[in-house]
Amino acid sequence: MVNYLKSMFMAGLVVAAGILPANGQQPATEKGAGLEPCFIKGVKSRVKCMTLDVPLDYADPAGPTISVFAAVLPATGSNVEPDPLWVFAGGPGQAAAELGAIARTAFKHIRRTRDIVLVDQRGTGKSNPLQCEIDPTVVMESLSDWTNVVAECRAGYDIDVRHFTMENVIRDMEAVRSMLGYEQLNLWGGSWGTRTVGLYLKRYPAHVRSIIVDGVAPPDLPLFETAPESAERALRLLVEDCEKSAACSETYSNLAEDVRAYLAKAEAGELRYEGADPLTGEDVSFSIPFNMAVESIRSVMYSADATVMLPYMIHQAAAGNLKPIVASLSSGSAAESMYVGATLSILCGEEIPRTRPDQLESAAKDSFAKDSYFETWKAGCDAWDALPPAADALEPATGDVPALILSGNLDPITPPSMGEHWLRGFPNGRHIIVHGNGHITSTTACMPRLLGKFVDTLDAQALDDSCLGHLKRLPVVTGLNGQVD
Repeated sequence: MVNYLKSMFMAGLVVAAGILPANGQQPATEKGAGLEPCFIKGVKSRVKCMTLDVPLDYADPAGPTISVFAAVLPATGSNVEPDPLWVFAGGPGQAAAELGAIARTAFKHIRRTRDIVLVDQRGTGKSNPLQCEIDPTVVMESLSDWTNVVAECRAGYDIDVRHFTMENVIRDMEAVRSMLGYEQLNLWGGSWGTRTVGLYLKRYPAHVRSIIVDGVAPPDLPLFETAPESAERALRLLVEDCEKSAACSETYSNLAEDVRAYLAKAEAGELRYEGADPLTGEDVSFSIPFNMAVESIRSVMYSADATVMLPYMIHQAAAGNLKPIVASLSSGSAAESMYVGATLSILCGEEIPRTRPDQLESAAKDSFAKDSYFETWKAGCDAWDALPPAADALEPATGDVPALILSGNLDPITPPSMGEHWLRGFPNGRHIIVHGNGHITSTTACMPRLLGKFVDTLDAQALDDSCLGHLKRLPVVTGLNGQVD
């Protein structure tokens, strides 16, 4: 049950004495200083790792410190360029060093001539993680239950979680860069990591050679105000594509009505699951509130592969059979990769306070998701401590740096319009939309080769993306045996 409940509530989304001199910069060091051989998940070969002590609060250099963990995947070729690819994970609240499998796939061409650097941002992975362990015996049937879980989590930490901010994440990254001896970086950011890319570029532009942003979340667009329409757009595309498919339209003759019926039951408090727990096989009984029902649709659409099951799950749920929905979400891995405390420290400081009620209401009224995404995280923030961002942190990202901007056409949280919005600030940029793809496209088809070509040449306009032209939505499952169109 724990995986199911976590999926519902969490899916989707920096001078101390003896450490840093007063200007906030590490003294110049030999490249690779402090690295030791190690292994990380998802990478079979041995890599190099290090930890660096940094201030918890950079305004209190003599105060407490935390350790930040970094892994370097050395270039595989003999001709190594001096500028690595630096990976900013998403979330907020994911650990970059836990993305070894993605790095191995998406950046395999880049790694032939460049190191790949994965730094766990503070609050994640091995960098003083802030994780909320949820008791599998606790069934959260309301937002107040979620608030109570977060309050218990917060009480379990004696560290000041307010300092796990984006600004401090960036300061930590710069400290690690200086310690490792790299002068220039090629930045890759996925999802919320695109925000991290934008902020690092604002603070340390001299150290940025190029940027790749995938699944763009522009800092000047309030996340919770755009989320309802983004989710509605993705669902609308699914319904339209189903209507165009003979097998899908015959099996699910009114998918939009199925969605409405399913969510209406949830809103009326009529969705209750009674049956075997998909993980333990034990008999369980619990209600599914509206926000959970919304996430059972919205979160699945992040993945093009998972979306093939969605019409079937919705159709069954509308008819009263919740087993497919529960089984799907119980095995979701996105929530397991999130360090919820780190997520809360950032969302509660940056996003919740700037969400305008009138704008949220306007966006929510035309979306199946309504304002559930905001209300879920607000309920968590009611029990968490956070600090506001710097005054310019939420201004548009801009720069003359070569930029490759990527969007999945089916993305339910960062649709292509956000990539277009980002492009306005980057005259040396190009936006590529990948059809048939959801959230994050860097591992799709020939994209790894295009990433390598871009980092080598810094010429986004010259990239031949015709190798992506064959992509389209995967056919949906139309029955228990997995029949597809």
